[in-house]
Amino acid sequence: MEILVNSIQKNSDDFNEKIDKYIKMSKKYAKINDNVIFNDMIAKAQSKTQKDALIAYDKVYLPKLEGYNVALDEKGKILDSYEFAKLFSGKNKISFFIGGAFGLSDDFKKSTDAVISLTKLTLSHKIAKLILFEQIFRALCINANHPYHK
Repeated sequence: MEILVNSIQKNSDDFNEKIDKYIKMSKKYAKINDNVIFNDMIAKAQSKTQKDALIAYDKVYLPKLEGYNVALDEKGKILDSYEFAKLFSGKNKISFFIGGAFGLSDDFKKSTDAVISLTKLTLSHKIAKLILFEQIFRALCINANHPYHK
């Protein structure tokens, strides 16, 4: 199984070590890639308007739709860990998408297979991403009957 986590954010070195820990622990179950995207087009668009930013996000994300696509959005469906683990069942490739400062466009969310929320709380991108990687590892363990979830 291959899992791709795509995020629009400036590099956050302070969380990379923690995220790398979950990627390393998950390697026996799946190949995981952390794709951080931030370029001049996004930076300029974000300094203009929300509409410009969402268009820029779509331009970088639409070509990355691969396999089973999951958008993270505060208005998405909230799953427990077992429901989240079911997302992985029977899939060869899963792509997760974390929006930029303005989230994700409605058109992009409609182009994905699922829209989920990690919590009703508003989280910084760094914390949301860390929680996502921990939940990915937890889901892989649940599906492998590994005792980590207990």
